[in-house]
Amino acid sequence: MKFQSLKGFRDFYPEEMAARREVLDKIFNVVRRYGFREVDSPSVESMDLFRIKSGEEIVQQTFSFKDKGEREITLIPELTPTIARMVVDREKTLRRPIKWFSMPKMWRYEEPQSGRLREFYQLNVDIYGVKGPEADAEVLAVGIDLMLKLGLEGEFVFKISDRRFMQGALEGLGVTEVGPVFAAIDKRGKISPEEFKQLLATAGLNDFQMGKLIAILDTKGPITEALPKVKALLARNDTVVEGMTNLEKLAELMTMYNMAQYCEFDPAIIRGLAYYTGTVFECFDVKGELRAVFGGGRYDKIVGLFGGEDMPAVGFGMGDAVLEILMRRAGVWPQESITTDYYILTTKPQFKETETFLAQALRENNFVVEVDLQGRNFGNQMKYANAIGARHVLILGDKEMAEGKVTVKNMETGEQVMKEIREFLSSVGR
Repeated sequence: MKFQSLKGFRDFYPEEMAARREVLDKIFNVVRRYGFREVDSPSVESMDLFRIKSGEEIVQQTFSFKDKGEREITLIPELTPTIARMVVDREKTLRRPIKWFSMPKMWRYEEPQSGRLREFYQLNVDIYGVKGPEADAEVLAVGIDLMLKLGLEGEFVFKISDRRFMQGALEGLGVTEVGPVFAAIDKRGKISPEEFKQLLATAGLNDFQMGKLIAILDTKGPITEALPKVKALLARNDTVVEGMTNLEKLAELMTMYNMAQYCEFDPAIIRGLAYYTGTVFECFDVKGELRAVFGGGRYDKIVGLFGGEDMPAVGFGMGDAVLEILMRRAGVWPQESITTDYYILTTKPQFKETETFLAQALRENNFVVEVDLQGRNFGNQMKYANAIGARHVLILGDKEMAEGKVTVKNMETGEQVMKEIREFLSSVGR
């Protein structure tokens, strides 16, 4: 009986993993340079951990079940509740700021589609313990930097807003129930203008309020240019001032990072209604054809929600599926192939000791080395060396062994030269 992987799950063969590893290494190198420290956590948590943040509806989106102790548990659908739990566990001893990152495997029981799978990897970058926009700017800078290091210059844009800004704008328009309006704004990009207006009417807005809100939502663009324009449209109240002041400072900081050109102000960015408390942002492809690559913002109530003392927090999540689609479309996804630094070819079994010595000496110098494990003839060994992308083949034949030498063949140029083994090892040491 032949089996296949389940719908929404993926297999990665060596060539595919080689490309993925190259991408992941670039991502991790960027994040580490900003001083974020890697953490890891369980793949299974109590279902209640996620109910606290998202409510009962999260149950339908998870791979949850009862264990043998009749406890309701789930494969993790996101990491924020787990990280909050970890912070609460050691909040008295952790030094601020707490700057953590992780890229675990996660699971969501959703209908698979382009950029959305049932099993996926997600990069999480968080700062706990910093109240001001300096932390918001730092996580934004990390996100922008890693997109640039992946070769995606000109392919992405970060759309930024502030929940307090929109909350205050609606209050200034006399809207008392902002939840339904936020929900309508969140759907605006997926529905027609007429359908959007109908949602606003259902939320209780009159024609004047609709017109003013749409004017605010349409005032978007490069963050340093759009903020002064939208400011002129707003009624002044404490919530608006708080949100706008934060956005202006954030724009100033992103200019200092020399990254403001990758940031757009977009008041339609809302994100989780009961979760985010200030800055919110999403990263999209510039053509607007894909799902968001990033999503994040400030969530200052998360630690208190899980039983700790209130602590400011900001961060983002980035799934691997949409990122891969974007990189492939931009032509910057690494070549899916395996490579080997050296393949050692021997013509007789009695040369095994020298082969092993040579292989281990090269491996000690961090080279990828393969040897023949099947007793193949010369021709078949050369075919295998080509198949594994060997850059060099080291030949140990009668002549070489008689003289204590090795023939080094460059597989790209075809050039080959005979060297004493000790001399060869000295020349490649690193």
